[in-house]
Amino acid sequence: MGHRMRPAWRATAVAAVALAVALVAGCDRAGPAPGPDGPTGAGGGTGATPTEPRTVPPGFLECSDNPNPKELQLADVDLATATWSTPSGFEVVTTYHEDNPVETIESTWYAEPTSPPLPTLNVLNVVLYSGLDWGDVADDCGRVPLSAIETRLASYREQIDAEPLTDASMTTVAGLPALEQDIGLASYDYHGYWLFSETQLLHVYCQWTSGNRDVVEAGCGPLVDSVQVG
Repeated sequence: MGHRMRPAWRATAVAAVALAVALVAGCDRAGPAPGPDGPTGAGGGTGATPTEPRTVPPGFLECSDNPNPKELQLADVDLATATWSTPSGFEVVTTYHEDNPVETIESTWYAEPTSPPLPTLNVLNVVLYSGLDWGDVADDCGRVPLSAIETRLASYREQIDAEPLTDASMTTVAGLPALEQDIGLASYDYHGYWLFSETQLLHVYCQWTSGNRDVVEAGCGPLVDSVQVG
């Protein structure tokens, strides 16, 4: 099983636990029975080297790389470094704005289809939010229960008066764990991606009006695939 090292706030506690494990191991390990030439003589033990307990360097917390299907690993990177490419058949526009932001907006980006051109509200969107606070929900390894993620997404939907059209599912954006879901509003629907860090959210979504989903989604996959972070 692979592991990675992640800085922890409670370094003293980790060191104390490691010390306690070492002391218990020392008390439980029986020494070799004395032989005719003493404990280390030819008639003594088998000569096997005792296995030392694995220790974690002070100031680090051991976090398993094996994902828990009921948790989301928050991105440990500045999402403001994200870049992406405008898909073929789309052009960047500045005529949109987020009229009901769910967090603090840091940046926005929009692109409309040009081949063929479509009415307003058929658009690709990338929005960077900041100011997120997971509180005690996130553990020391930066993992959040999916139930807490779903609760947050539900609060976003309530804020914009939307409804889920599909269940949220795990995916990746820029190689990082994320969620995706279809959302319905009164004037349009969209396919959204949510990439969370401890304090940021990169929200990529592709929205369409009735009858125009195929044109918009033709650019959605290439847009998401082009996202890079860090």
